[in-house]
Amino acid sequence: MDNSKIRRIVEGVKTILIVLLSCSALWLAAQTPLAAPMWGLLREEGPQVQPGQSQGEEHGPGGVPMAMAVNLFGAPDGLSLPEGTEGARRGIRYDHAACQELFELVAGPLLEALSSAGEPEEVGRSEWERALTERLGVYLDFQGQVPLPVLAGWLSGEETGLTASVRLMALSAWEDGLDVYYRDEGDGRFYRCRSHVADPYSLSQALSGLTGNGAFYAFEREDYAGLDPDTLLLPEAPSPAVYTAANPMSAGQTALESLVRDLGFSLNSTSFYFTDEQVARSGDDSVRLSDGGTAQYLYEGKAGGGLFPVPSLGRSGPLFDSVETCRRIALSAISPRCGEARLYLMSVQERPEGLEIDFGYSLDGVPVLLDRGYAARFLVSGGQVVQFSIHLRGYTANGSASLTLPPRQAAAALLARGLEGEELLLTYTDSGGDTLTASWSAREGE
Repeated sequence: MDNSKIRRIVEGVKTILIVLLSCSALWLAAQTPLAAPMWGLLREEGPQVQPGQSQGEEHGPGGVPMAMAVNLFGAPDGLSLPEGTEGARRGIRYDHAACQELFELVAGPLLEALSSAGEPEEVGRSEWERALTERLGVYLDFQGQVPLPVLAGWLSGEETGLTASVRLMALSAWEDGLDVYYRDEGDGRFYRCRSHVADPYSLSQALSGLTGNGAFYAFEREDYAGLDPDTLLLPEAPSPAVYTAANPMSAGQTALESLVRDLGFSLNSTSFYFTDEQVARSGDDSVRLSDGGTAQYLYEGKAGGGLFPVPSLGRSGPLFDSVETCRRIALSAISPRCGEARLYLMSVQERPEGLEIDFGYSLDGVPVLLDRGYAARFLVSGGQVVQFSIHLRGYTANGSASLTLPPRQAAAALLARGLEGEELLLTYTDSGGDTLTASWSAREGE
């Protein structure tokens, strides 16, 4: 055999080995629990497929905070930020894209800290405030009450021993580890979980390059002392967009057919009829659609049947499976119709009849207040979704901006109305009109 043939054989063997190694690497990546949940958590919006099928791009990440703040000071000895980035605080409110970008930077350290955190220990308010103001770290406000098993599932697909439901969290560096602080929405108390495994250097690297913008908490300023102390404020008046609002279900039976198809109904086995509402029925599953755009699903069959069982979605546990299944169902209905709105998890409550899960709309990080109090409400019982109600609305920015008072004047106006101790935040109020303008509102504090 001449040398040229030998070289061709050798090169062919090399090519085969490279292909095999590449396939092996892809297989290993697919087995990594972090990959799929983080991808689903941080993707931007896109078309939604039917429940139970492979989820492509999803409209609205599951767990991105609606407000964040970063302390660029207070690093432990031996740990420092790059020159020019220290000594400031950066806050983000009413800007979904900026929150998502920052959350992507810190999601890794947060996951590492949550997955290796020790037992929660109660801390006082003063320790919570020190974590927010004196130490290198990041503050997260999810606006709704997110169970930690659900957040851990969105981040990693793994279970966590932490059980609290939280709205406010902080991740901060200490010596050679990371601390997770949170307020338990169940008892209103503050807790700290210390991780000796998580590396504070990864957090400092994630925050490098950021600069301050003057963000502050109400408890840091005397002229805001009447507010909920954890209210995060920026020095300038925000100018959120004005939106047009519409009922996307006004096309009659055609709209209902499209909706139930997106929910996974087979049109070949679904009958449509009218009472005081439009109704679609397939066996024991039915959807009623009101003139105002509210779709109500009900399963009336035996346990274990129905269109929406709660599957096991990995190792995150049954609570995560229930919440994520409901989120995907909601997205199937809402995503093609809601325009620029996103869903966020509002609450998860144990009821005598089952697990009640509520979601709300937000527009660029500003909550939308609906008359019913929620955009979607689900009931999970016996391992399946047995009923839900989704209020379908479509929102489009009209190119103009809302005029809002500077925070100081807004705080004074709130206190003048006797609303002491409440949080000051922007909201949109949707009572069925065709225009939404943001305005300052009061939310009951802890």
